Amino acid sequence: MIDWLYPFRTPQRLMYGSAWLLVGSMVLSPFLLSVSMWGLVAAAGWHTAEQLLKNGEVSTLKSASTWLKALVRSFQHLFQQPALALMTLLLLVPAVSAFWSDDLAYWLRVTRVRLPFLVLPWAFANLPRLDQRAYREVLYLLVWWMVLLCIGVGINFLLHFDAILTGLGKGQPVPVPRQHVRFSLVVATAIISGIWLWRQRFFVRYAWERNALAAATGFLFIFIHILSVRSGLVVLYAALVFTVVRYVWQTKKWTVGLLTLASLVVVLWTAVENIPSLRTRLAYMKYDWERYKAKEGEAYSDSERLTSLEVGWKIWRENPALGCGAGDLLNEVKRITVAEHPDYAKSPKLPHNQWLHIMASTGLFGLVCSLFGIFAALFTRRKGSRYLFLTFQLMAFITFLFECTIENAIGVAWFLFYTLWFLRLERQ
Repeated sequence: MIDWLYPFRTPQRLMYGSAWLLVGSMVLSPFLLSVSMWGLVAAAGWHTAEQLLKNGEVSTLKSASTWLKALVRSFQHLFQQPALALMTLLLLVPAVSAFWSDDLAYWLRVTRVRLPFLVLPWAFANLPRLDQRAYREVLYLLVWWMVLLCIGVGINFLLHFDAILTGLGKGQPVPVPRQHVRFSLVVATAIISGIWLWRQRFFVRYAWERNALAAATGFLFIFIHILSVRSGLVVLYAALVFTVVRYVWQTKKWTVGLLTLASLVVVLWTAVENIPSLRTRLAYMKYDWERYKAKEGEAYSDSERLTSLEVGWKIWRENPALGCGAGDLLNEVKRITVAEHPDYAKSPKLPHNQWLHIMASTGLFGLVCSLFGIFAALFTRRKGSRYLFLTFQLMAFITFLFECTIENAIGVAWFLFYTLWFLRLERQ
């Protein structure tokens, strides 16, 4: 049973409570998000020290030497798990670019955002084991927490329906807590988690909760269309298509698979025809594209994104091996935008593609290291089902194509936490 008020008397309880806090705060509070991450760090350090005490390697937890030894042992644990150790490259790559960055203030800002790529892999290499139920309870919380938040967003939408719909026609998003793209990605993650939990026949106390979980997941599925954030919709449908293809591959039920894929097409078409916010968003996207082709897109969001890709490509071609340096990327974007795209100079955008962002700032060196850091876990052998982990990796990869996903705190937390949590879950 979920028991989040239980005092944090053990590393296991602290880990469990911190995971709950992280899931709850990811789309709401940067402060609580940081607190939850450091809670996981504390649980990892505490557990490592307790293991030393249990093994007779230390005699007390009240000695500084014990905690120093625990720190050394914790890094040994990290490097014994290559998939986790390689994730730290995603911090080290921008960090070492300080040697060829002139703007060290901006370099520090970029590097600080990537700090969790050291903190969380280190923590998960040393955290205690939870039982399978606890890992699922955290995902169960994710589903219901996002339902609660989406109800609030929906009420606000209804109260200001005309104004929000008008804003959508001008490229503005439906108002949500913090950042609308990352919010939609968390909603998509909750939908996939809800589907998986339902198929696992999971419930906390009562069997009827499975029906409630199905309803909650269905509500989120409908609501993500109302949000009409393209990033969330694209990753969700990619995950659903992957799920169907994987099911057909395993069962050889080709007819069922084709009918399900056809149903997804019908559902999407029905949503476009009947949900005003989605229809308005698509109309704006078409209009924006027409303005971009006519060289009149400086006031439109999609045109700014496409121009940012041109600028990023130009920066990388000028610095193919090492890039311009993470600290100098913003200045280089401003320089080239002013010189070659003066109509966009008022608010130049960083490259809206994670891979191009990496290439422009740290070159092929950064790209190769980042590929190792991001995909190493895909090639580790695990027991049990890898469905959630593989599906989430596909979702993340797709976001990297049209977002700088891991260049802000929410994106880093979303990618890292669920990657590591699903890795832990599949070991059970």
